[in-house]
Amino acid sequence: MERLKWIDLLRGFCMMAILWFHTEMYYVGYDKTPYAFYVGDVLAVFFILSGYLFYKSEPIDYHKKCYSIIRYLLIPYFIFTTIISVGKYFIYQDRTFASIGYEIISGHASWFITALILSQLLFILFLRITKGKLIYLSPIACISLILSYFIGNSYNPSPLYYPQNLWHFNESLLGLFLLYIGYIYHKYDYLFNRFNTISYTSLLFINVCIIKSIIYKYSIQLVLGPIIVTNYYVFIIDLLVTSLFLIQLFRLLPSSRLIEWTGSHSIAYYFICGGVPMLISRILHKMNIYEENYLYVLCVFMLVYVACTYITKLIYKYTPIFRK
Repeated sequence: MERLKWIDLLRGFCMMAILWFHTEMYYVGYDKTPYAFYVGDVLAVFFILSGYLFYKSEPIDYHKKCYSIIRYLLIPYFIFTTIISVGKYFIYQDRTFASIGYEIISGHASWFITALILSQLLFILFLRITKGKLIYLSPIACISLILSYFIGNSYNPSPLYYPQNLWHFNESLLGLFLLYIGYIYHKYDYLFNRFNTISYTSLLFINVCIIKSIIYKYSIQLVLGPIIVTNYYVFIIDLLVTSLFLIQLFRLLPSSRLIEWTGSHSIAYYFICGGVPMLISRILHKMNIYEENYLYVLCVFMLVYVACTYITKLIYKYTPIFRK
């Protein structure tokens, strides 16, 4: 199947946004650009795009899908989290090997990857049970969204709150709903294409600005992983409207080889998107290079991005982990 350039372009942008967030957190020490303004949205886009790619006009090969999840997500999860966790052990020496092993086996070593794995496996299960019929699939997706609030939201948790959150089951419930949104978007692609114009996209942008203004004015906390949300209605509206805006926008934008390459290799980037900014920030801090203004942060981000790109190239060139 030929790759869709707009998907790689959007994934690349979202991956760069995640690198920006981690650069700020490790270099500056806090989210200088507020988390609620963009981080949850770009993470949601990854789930929605995965759901988009689930939809096919011909019957889905479920065995092939499961193999792909195990081959390109589950196995790399164990490999990379082990390497990164052992590296952190020698840097910080604040945990035992037993605690590191439990963290990896329980799925807590990388919340996004484990939630993506589990939500996709659940989505495959429900697609197979419902045979892709929306009359059955839609209620399941809505129930999953509702459960993500009662089981997953750690802000003022309900009696059903699941604190162990093994394999980030809480976030995978929300992820399943987002996969469904992407699946629906692709199924009715012809309808959304009618609105894929500059004028409609501009209207979506205005709505995004209004939503972000409300979030800023009322200091609404919207954390996707783990779920810490003070207003779930605003949270879901924000994720859906902003994700739709980004998808419509990136279907209109021209091609960019560098950003598309980042998007097509985004899984490898994600595994190192915390470790590389952490190491670079520690080195810069030891050299007494620290400023909070955006110019410095931008320079550090560019350094992080170049380093991550080089490491990703080495991973793809010298290991068979992600090679198809």
